[in-house]
Amino acid sequence: MINPALTPAAEATAAIPGTVEHARRDVLESVLEPVLKAMGYELVHLEWGQSGRQSKLQVFVDKSDGGIGLEDCARLSPVLGNALDAAEVLDAQDGAHGGALVRLLQGAYVLEVSSPGLERPLSRRSHFARFIGRSCKLRVFSPLTPGDSQRNFHGRIEAIDLDPDQPDDDRSGTVSLRDPDDGTVHHIPLSRVRRAHLVYEG
Repeated sequence: MINPALTPAAEATAAIPGTVEHARRDVLESVLEPVLKAMGYELVHLEWGQSGRQSKLQVFVDKSDGGIGLEDCARLSPVLGNALDAAEVLDAQDGAHGGALVRLLQGAYVLEVSSPGLERPLSRRSHFARFIGRSCKLRVFSPLTPGDSQRNFHGRIEAIDLDPDQPDDDRSGTVSLRDPDDGTVHHIPLSRVRRAHLVYEG
């Protein structure tokens, strides 16, 4: 069975942890981010998962001048839904996204637009850089070292380093987290991060 977010040629790499999730994120962001930017909003993060028997697309959005409220979310939801519908039609007609969008959105799904909240999601290098010194929780797709079982990390963001092979890619790099219990510093490649968010400290 072909994965709903990957082209057939990409199926061979699907066993690499995070490949499927990254493919889904990339195709959805390529549709939604330009729309949000044109309206003056920032796409902070998006997640594709399950909500009961349906799939769920949660889109976290912000605005530099004072953030967003419920009215913004209500306004954006139909706009983003229409953008996805239009992009899906184009993908079906001329393979604008290699068929990936059609395969991803072919079933029923729920679209939810949210503000980032106090425990803001972190998914890009620029996000972590903005909040150096703050505490965050982070989960990786698979343990960082063979034989280890740790997937969850909690610590203070100490640094964020470029990936020398992809210095202009905001999705690449390494975040350094200092464990509050034993002082260990964990160096975690962003490509390995499944989910991360700030921890509200009051």
